Amino acid sequence: MSEGLYRTERGNGRLRRSWLVKSIEGYCRELAGRGYKRSTLRVYASRLVTFGDFVASTGARRLNRVIQLVRPFVESTNANHNRRALGSIIRGFVRHLVRQGVVPAPQPPIPRCSRPDLIDDYARFLHEHRGLCGRYVQNIRRCCESLLNHLGRGGKRLDSAGPRAVQCFLTLQGKLYQRTTMSSRCGIVRGFLTYLYRRNVIPINLSPLVVSPRVFRHEQCPRFLTRSQVQAVLAAIDQGTPLGRRDYAMMMLLATYGLRGIEAIRLRLDDIDWRKQVLHVRRRKAGNNTSYPLDPSVAGAIIAYLRHGRPTGAHAHREVFLSSRAPFGPVQYSANLGCRVRHYLAEVTVTIDRPGTHTFRYSCAQRLLDRGSSLKIIGDYLGHGSPDSTQRYTKIAIEQLREIARGDGEDLL
Repeated sequence: MSEGLYRTERGNGRLRRSWLVKSIEGYCRELAGRGYKRSTLRVYASRLVTFGDFVASTGARRLNRVIQLVRPFVESTNANHNRRALGSIIRGFVRHLVRQGVVPAPQPPIPRCSRPDLIDDYARFLHEHRGLCGRYVQNIRRCCESLLNHLGRGGKRLDSAGPRAVQCFLTLQGKLYQRTTMSSRCGIVRGFLTYLYRRNVIPINLSPLVVSPRVFRHEQCPRFLTRSQVQAVLAAIDQGTPLGRRDYAMMMLLATYGLRGIEAIRLRLDDIDWRKQVLHVRRRKAGNNTSYPLDPSVAGAIIAYLRHGRPTGAHAHREVFLSSRAPFGPVQYSANLGCRVRHYLAEVTVTIDRPGTHTFRYSCAQRLLDRGSSLKIIGDYLGHGSPDSTQRYTKIAIEQLREIARGDGEDLL
């Protein structure tokens, strides 16, 4: 592969001179079998050759030293490079060497906090006694680890922690997070401090010192797009490319049905009944399922993607939408779809507060309100489990609020 990977003899010669040439070629062959393009393989090989030169400069041309030198190499690279992407390339190469049995599997990382036993016990308590789901417990773990690291900074003992240390931690957290997020994190800190006090880890109960910022219910108005803006965003998507066809199909789902981002990317081929023209949305946030009539424009967008945009050889995946780059697996995170939404909003120069996938959800609710639909119908259409979740949409009933402003107020008495 080294003879034809690069277009020039200079690049191929640089690869042949590397002491990692056989391992790099084996890794590139594995990636090629998974659908990676040759241009991507050239980038990967170039980064790995540079990594091999870095390992050789330390005087250790041995594969068993590769794992220890990954982090120093990434930290020593030029700031102009994307260190996160570079680290992903090198770690993928290391995992390939582990699968081949060339190097031993890396040891588990050292716990980030000084008392991992406390974190494990508290997480077990939350899961078994309070019934919290695993993903939420993981978020709580990260917050508790940050608190313990702060309280134990400089080798201090936890039993010597006082109010000033807790207030300092909250002040630092307030510089990183918004008010709504801080309200949630303050609740986590209060619960964990109470747990530490009951375990006799700290001498006094510091939880009453943690005061959450006041957050009013439905205090922010939903951010929505007008019909013309939604059409402008959809028109800005280039449907001549596989990526554009995928994005257009997902945007049509968001705009037509007001789906959440995670509901759009989780859509499976089995959820579309082509004969009955029905779209099924399963495992919604409220735990319910919803069936919609399949809109012809949405069906056409999905068919165009399945025929001319979905990667070939990806028949093993039942998810409708796959990544546009190798190894062509299902889209994992709704944040990826949110990035595409912000990209197209920027292209049509639409400025809106906190743009994302929920922007189309609010826009769908606005369209239903303009048609005179009741809040019950809107809640059922959007998949809300409680009428309280739909109450926020009364703020965008522009025509109804305008009629109240024009009147004399007697109808409200």
